[in-house]
This record gives sequence, C-alpha cells and structure tokens, in this order.
Amino acid sequence: MHKMLKINRKIISLLYTIQHFAVDGLCTFIIFSTLYKNNEDYAFLIFIIYNSLAFVTQPFVGLFADKINNHKIILIISVILLIIGLIFKFNFIISMICIGIGNAFFHISGGKYVIEKTDNDIISLGIFVSTGATGLVLGQLFHSNFVLILFLLLIIIPFIVIILSIDEEIISNNERSFNNKKEWLIMILIIILVVFIRSFVGKVAPANFEKSTLIIILIGVASTLGKALGGVVSRFIGTKLTMIISMVLSTILLIFGDKFNVLYIIGIMFFNFSMPITLYYINILLKNKVGFAFGLLAGILFPGYLLGMLYYNELLIKIIIAILNILSILIIVFISNKIDKEKMNGIRNSN
Repeated sequence: MHKMLKINRKIISLLYTIQHFAVDGLCTFIIFSTLYKNNEDYAFLIFIIYNSLAFVTQPFVGLFADKINNHKIILIISVILLIIGLIFKFNFIISMICIGIGNAFFHISGGKYVIEKTDNDIISLGIFVSTGATGLVLGQLFHSNFVLILFLLLIIIPFIVIILSIDEEIISNNERSFNNKKEWLIMILIIILVVFIRSFVGKVAPANFEKSTLIIILIGVASTLGKALGGVVSRFIGTKLTMIISMVLSTILLIFGDKFNVLYIIGIMFFNFSMPITLYYINILLKNKVGFAFGLLAGILFPGYLLGMLYYNELLIKIIIAILNILSILIIVFISNKIDKEKMNGIRNSN
C-alpha cells in the first residue's frame, strides 16, 4: 500500500508538471492573443498588473496554502479563476486579474505538493518548475484554436485526475530548521538575492543576433532543460559543484557568445541550473512553510525582471553579469556549507 502511494504521488507530481506547461501557456495565450491586441493603450498596465498578481502575490498565497493545508482547494481556485479569465478575455480588467491570481494559486498548489510529497527531492523540483518556460513561449507565439484546446485539455484532464487522486493528510512539523535565528534569516535573504540576480541577468543578458520564431522557441526549451537538468546534475555531483560549473559556463557563454545563437542558447540552459538549487535550500530553511517558501522565491522574480528592463551600457552589463553570477556561486557555497554544518551539529547533539 505504501509503495502504491509513492507511485501515485510521483504520477500526481508529473500531472502538475504537465499542467505547469499548460497554465503558463494559457495565460500568455490570453494576454498576447487578446488583452494586448485589443487594449494597446493599456498594454503596459496589463503587463504590470498581471505579472504583479502572478508573481508578487505568491508569498501570500503560499501562506494561505500553508494555513489551510489542502492542495485540492488551492488547485480548484486556480482552475476556476483561469477559466473565468478565459471566458471574460474581452474584458481586460476581469481577465488579467483572474488569470494573474489563478496563475499564482496554481504555482503554489503544484509547488507545495511536489515539495511535500517528494520530501523536497531536487530532481522533482527541477522537473516541476521547468515546463512553464516552454509554455510561456508557445502561448506567446501561437494563437490558433488548436493551441488553446491543447492548453485547456492539459489543464482539465490532469485537474480531474489530481482532484480524484489526492489523499489529503495533515502535515505538521514543528521542528526548528536552524538553530541560529540570525544566520537563518541571513541565509533566507541571500537566497532571495540569488533568485533576484537570476531574474535580472536573464532579462539583461545581451542577444546580438536575429531572433527567429525557432530561436525564441529554442531559448524557451533551453530554459526548461536547464531547470530540469539542474536538479538531476545536483543529485549526482552535489549542489555546490553544479552551481560552480553551470554559472561559470553560463557566464562565459552569455558574455562571449552573445553574437552566436547556439552559444547563447546553451548559456541560457546552464544559467537555469540554479533554479531547483535555490528552491531546495529555501525549502530546508522554511520546511514548516513550504508554500510560503515557494511563493517567496517566485515573488522576487518580477522585481528582478523590472529592474532588467532599464537601459544599461552593454559593456557594463557584461561586467555586471560576471560579478553577479560569481556572487551567486559564493552565496550557494556559503549556504550549503552552513546547512551541512548545522546537520552535523544536529547529529552530534542527538548522540
């Protein structure tokens, strides 16, 4: 029975991963096919409000999810809001609010489930967060009825299976995750900094070549592969070595390969290795509030992206990219060492 439960949890995690692709795809489909097109004068306002609701609200949605501790309710709210946003897509106010909040609820539902039910497995984390990037690109580029139906089927079918399959259980863990509160807070803040850096660098990394439709799709696929591989590679060689190798390679490729689409795309892939790593560590530090932990890192993505929208001299940007990527490496190595030390102290104290 226990073995079957583990298999079911893996299947449900996979279904959430498929939904992630479709939910992000549906949201960008609605925005680019209708909201921007029909409301050109309000395009920037739609961009700001939607992304603020989809990202910045996630820590608060995460706190709510941790409080009620029911994955089904969060997922049901998400899907209802997304469907309302689609039905009322010709009213941009209703639509952007519904799909923004619906998107936030979905990410918390899926993220919290995967974290809890896989025991913070870094491979599962990487796979779950990976698929949204490809969905975003496809939803932005293709606006046929076939694409819309595909997204809807990949949301509704997994939704039905998940709702019928999840066996809700109360998860309570009052164990302290870190003894030194000051160090604990510092580590949370610098993990947030790494995610902010990733969002900022991802926006400003120069791409001095023509971006065809195929290249844009490949960039999205590279981002997906990077997040998934980041978890897999971390399992086999450790988070520190994965972070060092991926950040060094991505820095070289993004700075010196900016005129070559293949090198740039590979650089984007390596750059995204860090995503499951930061999630893995924030979940350790906030293991009693994993919905909030997931939402906290998602919430900082949009501010980083906004800062990256400002104009910078290209040479200065390349220098900044190198400095920030090195800083990210140092932060992850520091956090990893601190957590390893805390675990060893815990083992000694228990003996």
